[in-house]
Amino acid sequence: MLGAQTVRVFLVVLGCTVLAAPSHAYLDPGTGSIILQSILAGIAVAMGILRFYWYRLKAFFSGTTLESEAADSKDSEIQNDI
Repeated sequence: MLGAQTVRVFLVVLGCTVLAAPSHAYLDPGTGSIILQSILAGIAVAMGILRFYWYRLKAFFSGTTLESEAADSKDSEIQNDI
């Protein structure tokens, strides 16, 4: 079940959403471009982090050690070069 603090936070957020007044703000097309650029940058960073830690993630989920995983990878790279 949900904790008391989680319910309190939900009620505060719901109250702020329901009681919010219109701001009459102008959002120009550049704002949408910045939002899209931020989303794409976040995706690129996530892919870079995944690429950087790929062997660690693979070893964690397969239950092997990093040394054996790296050795297998180097062996396959050598075979591809030949």
